[in-house]
Amino acid sequence: MNISSIIDIIDGELQNSPSISFIYNIKTDPKKVIEGDLFLAKNYEEIIIALKNGAFGIVYDFEMEVLDKEIAWIKVFSVDESLVKLFRFKFSTFNLEVYYCDKVTFDLLNIFKYLNKQIKLISSKLYRSTKIIENISEDEIFFSSDEELIKNIYPNYKKFSQKDYKIYNLIEHSLFETSFSYEEKYFQKLKIPSLYINQFLDVYNFFDTDLDFHKLAKFSHFKPIFVDKYLNIIDFGKSNKFIICQKNLDLLVNEISYLEKKYKYGKTIFISPIFIENLKEKQIVLENLDDLKHVIKKENFNAIYIMGYDKIKVEEILRLSLHENTELF
Repeated sequence: MNISSIIDIIDGELQNSPSISFIYNIKTDPKKVIEGDLFLAKNYEEIIIALKNGAFGIVYDFEMEVLDKEIAWIKVFSVDESLVKLFRFKFSTFNLEVYYCDKVTFDLLNIFKYLNKQIKLISSKLYRSTKIIENISEDEIFFSSDEELIKNIYPNYKKFSQKDYKIYNLIEHSLFETSFSYEEKYFQKLKIPSLYINQFLDVYNFFDTDLDFHKLAKFSHFKPIFVDKYLNIIDFGKSNKFIICQKNLDLLVNEISYLEKKYKYGKTIFISPIFIENLKEKQIVLENLDDLKHVIKKENFNAIYIMGYDKIKVEEILRLSLHENTELF
């Protein structure tokens, strides 16, 4: 792509008179830059790495001197907006199949995408998906769970089907494990809550082939962390105490409603960084996740629902050494 075309697309200002006039690919990770790439920089340190790796052009939105007059230095108002504009330009030259789907469906697609190499998932953090625009094909199918983003990139996007499927013989073995019949197939003890059966069937029908249901172990939404009385993590179903984490705020309302409806017989505590109104159960405001074990060690609970914090981080906090655990109690 010509440097002059890029400048027009991203509304940039060329800060020098470079000897190069063409770039090959767009990169946002300085370590992946190779000779001929255009690099979109977040800071000075990234630029130094990109230059060493052979960048032909630098796009940036902060004060920066021209370090190499041979390459193109393009200053913009916002690097993030520039990346959106580059995606929009690339997508506009093709007739593509582009879908918006909810976060649960997006994550299920990610689990089973190995079944169809034409599936391309666009992260809401767009810099993670720049490889997509290196070699776009009209045979590919694009998905995003960020509707505003996909609207900016490809206004002719469609909403991925989320039907209200007719299921039979529903058995909820627990909050986290479900069996049911759909059409001519019986799904036995899937590691997925009944809350997300519709999304699961959307993905199942989309692939139109047998899925390896063991891969649902990677499904992270409403996924329990079972703990013993000392808050040590133990195997699935080996305790009557569990912790659910949900960082995605868009899913909180439905998951909380599901928990309150399906788990009336257990004591639930809600934890969040800020106070949430209208919760029926006890609520704890936790501004620092490192304090989690100290806060809940004396609480009597069956379930803890943690809002706004990542499951992996919560597991790290809980995986203290035996010595640290015994000191807490």
